[in-house]
Amino acid sequence: MQDFNYHTHTFRCGHAEPGSDEEYVLAAIEYGYKTLGFSDHAPYRKWPKKTIHMNWEDLDDYLTSIRDLKEKYRGIIDIKVGFESEYFPYELDERKELRDMCDYLILGQHFSDPVGSKCSYFRNNTDEEILEYAEMVCAGLDSGLFTYLAHPDVFMFKQQEFTPACERAAHMISRKAAETNTPMEMNVRGVTRGKVQFKAGEAYYYPHLPFWQIAAQYPIRAIMGIDAHAPRDLIDRQSVIDGFRELEPLGLNWIKEPII
Repeated sequence: MQDFNYHTHTFRCGHAEPGSDEEYVLAAIEYGYKTLGFSDHAPYRKWPKKTIHMNWEDLDDYLTSIRDLKEKYRGIIDIKVGFESEYFPYELDERKELRDMCDYLILGQHFSDPVGSKCSYFRNNTDEEILEYAEMVCAGLDSGLFTYLAHPDVFMFKQQEFTPACERAAHMISRKAAETNTPMEMNVRGVTRGKVQFKAGEAYYYPHLPFWQIAAQYPIRAIMGIDAHAPRDLIDRQSVIDGFRELEPLGLNWIKEPII
């Protein structure tokens, strides 16, 4: 299993649990991680939304806090600072600005606009919305800004079946990830939600096995991301084990060394 995690949030996004940045670091040390990357939900200057992502005025505090912890724990754990961000073409310059401030960006497409008012992918979506998600993800991967793709199968959240549109989206995303050599994440937060009943049987919303069965047809690289929203998430060994076990039969090319 990985001894690094790049998908870690903080209280600043407005939906993670209370807890100091240092508590995440101490939990990661307890688990045995050698590298911990913070990647809180990136802010937007023009789109304040405290319950979806951090606000722009929190940016300096976030960067300063993580960089201070990096120095404090140097030699004990390697700490990186980044962001998880959607891709919106009209916000590209601002995403580039953020990329210059940090070590990495993760592509996590949760919404089709910066405030989540047009379409959220955390609900039952139409075929058109699922394909829109895939198109936005593919454009984000083509941008070259992102180190890896978080929860590529998140569009299955609240779905009832893996439809032909879902299959098409899986092929689009996996093909583009292979073309751009961008790793795709097996997201452990999806495991903690437990399996639910789909028309075809029990499965996780994500990592959703039918999606990954398609992904395995492409020369992709896979990476594990805790998607921690509380310090205790970093020491939940069983969810990590269950996630790897779910995808183990597919023979994916897992990343085993730090990539940042």
